[in-house]
Amino acid sequence: MNPNSVETFDELAKILNSSRSEILRDVLDRVAREYKKLIKSVNLTKVKNNPLLRMAGYAKSPSGRVSQNIDEIYLKD
Repeated sequence: MNPNSVETFDELAKILNSSRSEILRDVLDRVAREYKKLIKSVNLTKVKNNPLLRMAGYAKSPSGRVSQNIDEIYLKD
């Protein structure tokens, strides 16, 4: 870790009456949540572009949740 970053986290820890470790855990949790959104988005795009799932009617479901919307898909016509 960059020494300037360590100093910044130490100063912030004093201001917040916290520890550097607690701040870093919070930062990592926030970054992980953002990466999880990215992963979900990428996986959803892969699923939507899968030709077999599209042929099976997956793409017809507005929510993309086939198992939850099975009646909506098969009783639509």
